[in-house]
Amino acid sequence: MANLEIESAIEPLRQAYRACLERAIPPDRTEPDGIRWALTELGARTPVVPTLTARLRAGTGADGPVWPSAQFTAIINDLADHSQVILHSRFWRADAGRTYCVSGVGLDWQLDWSAPWEHLVEEARAWSLLEATEAPVGEDIFVSPTWIDTADLHSET
Repeated sequence: MANLEIESAIEPLRQAYRACLERAIPPDRTEPDGIRWALTELGARTPVVPTLTARLRAGTGADGPVWPSAQFTAIINDLADHSQVILHSRFWRADAGRTYCVSGVGLDWQLDWSAPWEHLVEEARAWSLLEATEAPVGEDIFVSPTWIDTADLHSET
């Protein structure tokens, strides 16, 4: 989308995101998640990517940037150490130039969005580390975590 330079879509997307915030839709739900993705693709949102996480990045898969699943624990801790809240993660297998979704642990966890940000960071870290203990690992397995910064909870996004 960013290559299409559809700048006229940015303001309506920002308005839609503000509406999600006003309706108190949790940021880990599909609607705000999709809007953040679109804003990022259009260059109107820049996710915080700590140095270690950026360095470990393996490339881009079917769901955006991917990291080796063997590095998942390091990525979780790096993101949390930089005050990022991991919302969910997907696992992918790369095979013959194609990517396939791989079933992960499937933990059903929800954050209490009324809690202070620091609590959300640590709660997401704990759940993600638990997920990492059971995550598929292999040189052809990658993870694509989705995370947000505290700025994503404000209407300026």
